[in-house]
Order: sequence, then structure tokens, then C-alpha cells
Amino acid sequence: MPTLPFKTILHLARNSKTPLYIQICNEMIRGVVSGVIPEGLKLPGSRKMGVLIGVSRRTVILAYEELEAQGWIVIHPNQGTFVSSKIPVVDKKPIKAGFQEQPTTEKVGFARSDKLDFLDYYTPPKLEGIRYVFDTGYPDVRLAPSRDLSQSFNRALRSKRHSKILNYYSDFLGHPHLREALAIYLSETRGIKTALPQLMITRGSLMAFTAIFQVLLEKGDKVVVGDVSFMVANNIVRIAGGEVVTVPVDDDGIDVNALEKLCQKEVIRAVFVMPHHHHPTTVSLSAGRRMKLLWLAAEYRFAIIEDDYDYDFHYASSPILPMASADRNGTVIYVGSLSKIVAPGLRLGFVVAPADFIRDLARVSRFMDCHGNTALEKAVASLFQEGIIRRHLKKSLKVYRERRNLFCQLMQDNLGERVRFRIPEGGLAAWAQFDEQLPLPELRDRAAAQGLLISRSVFTERENRPINAIRMGFASLNEQELEAAVELLAEIVK
Repeated sequence: MPTLPFKTILHLARNSKTPLYIQICNEMIRGVVSGVIPEGLKLPGSRKMGVLIGVSRRTVILAYEELEAQGWIVIHPNQGTFVSSKIPVVDKKPIKAGFQEQPTTEKVGFARSDKLDFLDYYTPPKLEGIRYVFDTGYPDVRLAPSRDLSQSFNRALRSKRHSKILNYYSDFLGHPHLREALAIYLSETRGIKTALPQLMITRGSLMAFTAIFQVLLEKGDKVVVGDVSFMVANNIVRIAGGEVVTVPVDDDGIDVNALEKLCQKEVIRAVFVMPHHHHPTTVSLSAGRRMKLLWLAAEYRFAIIEDDYDYDFHYASSPILPMASADRNGTVIYVGSLSKIVAPGLRLGFVVAPADFIRDLARVSRFMDCHGNTALEKAVASLFQEGIIRRHLKKSLKVYRERRNLFCQLMQDNLGERVRFRIPEGGLAAWAQFDEQLPLPELRDRAAAQGLLISRSVFTERENRPINAIRMGFASLNEQELEAAVELLAEIVK
């Protein structure tokens, strides 16, 4: 049987950064899979194959060794090298001339569910040429206590128990040192009295919401949110099989009277609320409405998911205590995050709830995160215990207050009536409502072209109806950056 024209079959790119022996492997595999190189074929020896395709014998030997290790060929001493006979031929199409990269596959080759089609496909923004970003309210990572965290992390890894920290951890509720530190912190700052069985650590608040709604909801269960609300949480409800139902939001937060009328007609499984600073509008739920919401939850037996994502940032008088601090009926599931306190990349959140619900939550969350980040949790616990977190918050709160004041003044001076907003009492963002003659999608595109990135409205739209308003984060930009960004926005608006 004549030798196959391997020089034609194996297309090698001499200028490629991929080593020649790897290219030979890939081309041989393509040839076998496509049927061009038959099963059981005896291959030329390494010296002869090298001459046929124009490479060194050593290169062919390396390729044959790799192909044998992967099971594509078998080498029989004193007999020769053969293509394996156990490989199925799945596509007998001739390989075209020229060097071919492995094609990318865009469509699945199996039946897929359409249950996620409602989700907006998020494409990360291109940051090339971007100088300034108005995000949705992130802290400034440049202020984070990075050195203290690094030292604490290193101490955790050097401790006598470091092997346990780096191994699988059996307590799905999180490291007890961090839970103990958080329990003390929540009691002293929020009036929330909690025991360790009522507190669980998560990888940020989004993981917490995902686990909570998986535990709470059966298919079709109704969850009430504000008619302008945090779209990410709404979609987590839908992914869990729940139905999102809206009630109005005004300057005092969600309309609890409208909620009561809804409860009289339908069975409500849960209410998702951000009483401290509603996302996205930043308004606070009034004390009277908080008390009525707690009463409604006890009366109609629904759960309150209290998202307290930025309680630590308040610039005027002391904030109203969380509803969890006044809950006497076990209806509140309290969710917080350390990502705003330290940095967004620090994926640590927590849930406070009745102990039996926390047990169910741990049963579900262990399938999302079976181990957690024990070393990080231990390190952050030390930051709490040593008072570093409190000192950091005191320092950053002063900085963010100054930035809030400057941002609001700049917006008023430079944009005037083109943008309406209320000076936020706390938090890291303002809710800006733009003149209808300045459509946000167009404005966002124009701003990006000039080096200013404005966050996407998908996080701040009214259910099924986009609105011309957006959260504008001021905390992650320093004074010089704020001045430049607002001036640039004013130029674009003109």
C-alpha cells in the first residue's frame, strides 16, 4: 500500500507560536477524525515521516509520544506505529488545503432549555479609551485596607492550623471566627441580636439571593418587588421559578398599602425590599411603612428578604435600624455584603435568618460552594477583631461624604435642569433623572466615544418599560476625576 501524502494532509504553519510537534498532533487527530487517515494504518517511522513533512526526527518522535499518550496511535515494538482502531470516524470530509485553526462552536449540539431566554445577554463594556466611569455605586478600591488584609491573610496561612484552612471545610455556614465577629458587629451597629446558628457566610449577596429563592420558591410562587427595582434580583427570582409582582415606589419607599391590597387578593410568598436605600432610587423606607410591612408579613405569612447592601454609609443622622432588628415573628431574612465595606472583588456576604431556614440554606448553598474561602474568612475576621474595619469605615465615610457633596454641586452647576436628582442621605450613588430630550442610550454611546462610561440602564429599568433615569456612582472617583467626568458629561449634553 503506497504511503499517504502526509505533506499534503498535515498542514503546518512554520511561523506559528504553536510548537511543530503540537501542530502535527492536531493535524493527525483531524485526519483520523475526518477519515482521511484510516484506522489501523501503519504510519511511517519517525525518520521517514520527518523527511516526508520536512521536520526533524526528534519533532516526529515528540508528536508520536503525545499521540500515543492520548490514545490516538499505538506503538508496537519491532512492528511499527499504527493508528488506533478504537477511534470512531465521525465526519468523513476531506481536509482543505492550508493551515486550519480549530473552528469555534457557537451553537450547542444537544437539546437546550429556553427557560433563560428572558435574560438580557450582558456584554462587558469595552474599556479601551475609557478615562472615567460612572458606575452604579461602587466603593473606591484605592481606599481598601489592602495591606492589612494581605498581612492578615498571610498570618492565616502561616498559622498552625493552615492545613485545615486550605482543606475542605465541613461547616457550610462559614468560618466561626468571622460569624462571631459579624454577630458582634451587627449587634453593635444595627441592633440585630443573632446567635451563630442564625448566621451564614456566602460568596457575596447574589449567591445569598440565589440560595434563598431556591429554598423559598416553588414554581409560580409570587415575589413582590418595587416597580422600579434591582433587575438582577428580579431575574434570580425568575430563574428559581418564581413570578415577579410589582408595587409602586415613592419617596417613602415601596407602597405597603398597595401591598396589603395585593395580599388580600393573592398568595404572596416573599417581598424583596431594600429599606435603607432602595435600589436604584436610593429612597429610604419610612419607619411607619417598615412597621406595617412587618405586620403584613406576620398576618399573611410571607417572607421579607431585606437587602441591606450599604447600611454602613449614611451621611446625616443615624439611619433607621434594619427591620431584622425589630422582627419578633421570624419573617425577615436579612442579607448584607462586605463587598461595599472593603472592595467589590472581596466576595463575602452574609445572611441572618431563623436557624431552621439557615439550615435549609446551607443544604442548598453547599452545592454552589462546597467549601467557601476559609483563609479569606479567617483573615477578614481578624480585621473585625482588631478594629481595622471600623477605622476603615470611619475614614472612607468621611471621604465619600465629601465626594457626594462635590458630585451634587458639580451636577447642579454644570447640568442644571437637564438632570433632576435628590441629594442622597447615604449610599454610594445618586438617582439621576435625565431630561426626556436626552435619551440615555444615545447619551451613553456619545459619552463612551468621549472616554466616559455610564452604567447600563438594565439594572435600573422599570419592569418591561425602560425609564430615562440611572444610578450614578460617585464614590469610586476622586475629586479631580469627578470634576473632569461631570465637565465631560456637560460638554456631551450640550
